[in-house]
Amino acid sequence: MRQKRLLIVATRMRAKLFLAVPLIFSVACKPPTPTVQMDSVVSWLATAGMAGDAWLRHTTPDKYTRQTLELSHDTLLQISDGLLKSLPAGIDTASLDSVLTRSRGHIAQMARLVEAKNSPAFLSQLDSLRDDQRIVKQFSDSVESKQ
Repeated sequence: MRQKRLLIVATRMRAKLFLAVPLIFSVACKPPTPTVQMDSVVSWLATAGMAGDAWLRHTTPDKYTRQTLELSHDTLLQISDGLLKSLPAGIDTASLDSVLTRSRGHIAQMARLVEAKNSPAFLSQLDSLRDDQRIVKQFSDSVESKQ
């Protein structure tokens, strides 16, 4: 009798799990909201900035810094494509696209300057990236307020 009861309980648990798995996958596969995408953009810009700071202080190897900058560039490009299509009304997508393109350009140039070991030019690009990062943060705040 006890085994039969355990078998019934186990069968019910499997049935619930069987029903829950598709639900979990459908929730997990939802595209990120513009707010989440903007947060990711701000985060990747900060990552590039921190990698740049560390390189200027000579606390990270050139290869690591370059790879981090390249990953930041590529990830920003990937996020930007989806983000610009899903922004809420009232957000100036052309201006955001411009600042994101400019930011990716700064990051790409920083990666090249790491290879050339050109700290003064690198610092100039890093400063420009920080200016862009402040602008993107303002866009991020606007997107969040419209959600």
